[in-house]
Amino acid sequence: MRGMDKRQIRLLALACAAVAVVVVIITLIIVFATGDHEDPQEAEPSASSQTIPEGMKLIDDIYNGEMIVPDFDIPDNKLDPKGFASEENGIIRYKEASLGIDVSEFQGEVDWYAVKAAGVDFAIIRCGYRGMTQGLLTPDKHFERNLTEAKNAGLKRGVYFFSQAVTAVEAEAEADFVIEQLAGEGLEYPIVFDWEDPVPSEELPADTLRALDCSGETVTECAQAFCERVKKAGYIPCVYFNKHQAYNFYDLEKLKDYDFWYADYNPVPALCYQFRTWQYSDQGAIPGIDVTVDLDLCFQPYGE
Repeated sequence: MRGMDKRQIRLLALACAAVAVVVVIITLIIVFATGDHEDPQEAEPSASSQTIPEGMKLIDDIYNGEMIVPDFDIPDNKLDPKGFASEENGIIRYKEASLGIDVSEFQGEVDWYAVKAAGVDFAIIRCGYRGMTQGLLTPDKHFERNLTEAKNAGLKRGVYFFSQAVTAVEAEAEADFVIEQLAGEGLEYPIVFDWEDPVPSEELPADTLRALDCSGETVTECAQAFCERVKKAGYIPCVYFNKHQAYNFYDLEKLKDYDFWYADYNPVPALCYQFRTWQYSDQGAIPGIDVTVDLDLCFQPYGE
């Protein structure tokens, strides 16, 4: 067979080059299609791929996604997210849960008969508070009136005390103050320990806030002392907190023998642990009250 001329050789070389290009393209397509390549900017590992520290657990929060939180020996929240229904007036309902409000002197003079007619079943009434600067124990201006008139209107009642205790001894004094104010009055709902983080402001500079640097360990001890005093007096003790306090402040393991009142201003409560009462709004509009009011649901109604 005779050899190829120069033109044929050039054509063969071009054909081989074309075949090589096609092979490279096909190889790249296969590599990218099968994901067999390194991403130079890999996404940061999710919580599920991290090592979970001892005493902690991984949860999937409906608002915050994956979170690592303390692993307390407390029953899980079994509420059905699909069971919550929001009405046009801002009221949220859940199956057989009771609707309630919590009030203080800031709600003014409440028409409790109008409140009852609006479908409210219970009220948690502020008994008093400890001052954020000097720490004085002060009764709520409308406590006695609210306690009496809510009962007369047919509402079930509990009370709460706004605490700024910095020792267990102070918390016991707060509980004794509440019990003294009740003067033997029976309650269907609990007496609630409500300790909230003091927030500095122009009117209340940081150096005037006596409880500003209180640790979660200390406040947990305060909650225990308050609740034990309440229990000894024959009332139901309860602790109020929000999600941050539940996961990052309180040791709920030490408080699990008391009822929980959880604050979360969202359409569905997201705490992973079981709680009995949920405060879901501070902007409620209820007939009989001229200003906004906190709204609550009790999933296991008391006194039934």
